Amino acid sequence: MRSVWLLLALLACVPTQVEADTQRTELRVSTYVAPVARVDAADAPGTFVVTAADLTVGYKDVSARYRVSTNTAHGYLLQFSGRSGLTRAIEVRGLGAPVELGVFGADVAQFNGPRRAELNLNYRLHLASDLRPGEYPLPVSVAATAL
Repeated sequence: MRSVWLLLALLACVPTQVEADTQRTELRVSTYVAPVARVDAADAPGTFVVTAADLTVGYKDVSARYRVSTNTAHGYLLQFSGRSGLTRAIEVRGLGAPVELGVFGADVAQFNGPRRAELNLNYRLHLASDLRPGEYPLPVSVAATAL
């Protein structure tokens, strides 16, 4: 009988109308995708051959093809750097206007272009006066940075 009284006492404490408490929580998620650009040699020689005829004219023309891809619509910056010792100067053709690499190379911005592009470039390597006929590493390297 005592348990019945205990049960009745507990039921008396419970409200007759039960209202569920609801809580609302918002979770906002954001992401940041870092801009990236990449350049890959599609058909760029690692070396070039210098002949006696090349030394007579003073330069060597070398063709190279690259694929550039980026995840941003703003464009990318092509960064050319040259190795010293083999050339007096290096001209890059195929980007609209010729670009000459200086001591610190050259940067060429490509704005609002396609996210994937194929570049057909021609390098005019103005050969150093003390260079001899032979095979040499291509004295130009290319990198890309997203804008």
